[in-house]
Amino acid sequence: MSRYFFLCRSKPVLALLACLTFGLTLLSAAPSPAELFNSAVDKLPVAERVALRKGEPIVTGDKGVYLGRVLVSTSPDIVWAVLTDYNSFPRILPNVVSSKVLTSEGNRKVIEQVDVRPFLLINVRSRIRTTVTEIDNKRIDFRLVEGDLQKLQGYWQIEPIAPYAGASANQVLITQVVEVQPTASTPKDVFYGIFKNTLGKNLNALRQEMLRRHPSQPVNTAPSKKSTNVF
Repeated sequence: MSRYFFLCRSKPVLALLACLTFGLTLLSAAPSPAELFNSAVDKLPVAERVALRKGEPIVTGDKGVYLGRVLVSTSPDIVWAVLTDYNSFPRILPNVVSSKVLTSEGNRKVIEQVDVRPFLLINVRSRIRTTVTEIDNKRIDFRLVEGDLQKLQGYWQIEPIAPYAGASANQVLITQVVEVQPTASTPKDVFYGIFKNTLGKNLNALRQEMLRRHPSQPVNTAPSKKSTNVF
């Protein structure tokens, strides 16, 4: 480095390009902070990143097309175990009164779920059957087979998240994408509002169960089952 400074001082005209080249080399060698890490969480808008890192679920979308996310400080194995523990959904998810695997063949299953929810001042009992396809412990596709909805389809996806580049993952980003339509006799605006609200509450309930199963992981108080709804 000293010979560059000597050259710049002794022969300023001839050394200008050399000094500039040296400076540009130093700048290019220093990595930009924005390029140090670019996880799936870092790519989200700032408000969503902040909420997720506080443990809050995020749900966006409307009119039957939604995207939900939650960030959990646990392992992908625990996340997968909870998402596929279909028979335990009545204990985990608010207002689900029955959930069972009807058939299982390889990575495909048919699940029947019954829930009770308040709707227009009365409690409504609904039943759906969905087919789920489990893919490489990373994704679960689901689609309505029959039941009290016109349409229901989407997927779950799990992504390990590391605190910085090169570090081991210590969190998991859970994403749910869902498309839903009520039956013709159901007021759509009311249905969509309740359904979107339910997605966030379900994500929080799943997060609580994942934290409960994680060794030495403190768990916040889960919301009351009586205060939420599930479709």
